[in-house]
Amino acid sequence: MELNGNYIHPHWRLTLNGLGLNTIADWLALDKTLVDEPNQRGRGISQVFQANVVGAGGEPVTVYIKHQRNYVRRTVLHPITGQATLYQEYIALMRCWQAGVPVAEPLFFAVNSQGGNHEAMLVSINLAGFQSLDQIDLGALSPGRRFTLIRDVASVVRLLHERGLVHQNLYPKHIFVAWCEKQQRYDVRFIDMERCRPHYQRWQPRLRDLETLARRAKGFSARDRVRFLRAYLDRPLADSDGRSLVARMERKFKLRSA
Repeated sequence: MELNGNYIHPHWRLTLNGLGLNTIADWLALDKTLVDEPNQRGRGISQVFQANVVGAGGEPVTVYIKHQRNYVRRTVLHPITGQATLYQEYIALMRCWQAGVPVAEPLFFAVNSQGGNHEAMLVSINLAGFQSLDQIDLGALSPGRRFTLIRDVASVVRLLHERGLVHQNLYPKHIFVAWCEKQQRYDVRFIDMERCRPHYQRWQPRLRDLETLARRAKGFSARDRVRFLRAYLDRPLADSDGRSLVARMERKFKLRSA
């Protein structure tokens, strides 16, 4: 799958074509609801909408529409005009998708540049049945379910890093989970991948992700954090990598009491 500037999910191509949803203008014409207050940067604006479309089987499907106009960030390759931040998120989503890292599924992406104006749109399917990690009532979970949650989140963070990627904005609100009764495990997905990038160092970029998550995760005990690190490493913490990781996290988050 090419990382190009315009994209429609292959399984949705016929459906969206039948609905007449082929361009940015088509999506903007939908009946939609503004989710949050728009973000503004200079003359640029970024908005997120929620809308419903009809799926291939006639079922209603909720989607999130991120739309930007002149909302850009300067990059090495675009030092003057800048590049839409949504393009960077789209590239990150596709990298993750191709690498088998679970993310909110991209449905549609397009960019337009005319007369000095830059417009971009990214549409993703709502994660129905999921909750963000910061919305989970940890106290309501049984000890076994709590351990499973920690293990499954740690495993997916490890997968992200093993695929050579770092999130760089790994807050609990950007990790969505859903309990799978049949498999007795949590389905874990990442969202808001705008800052996700490849990493080329063994530990430093990974540690920043882990520290961000540990700092922002509320309601997790020191013992929970040690369990997370053990599951993240997928081995006992007594080897050199484990001791080094725990020592660093101890200094920041006082894990010795675990």
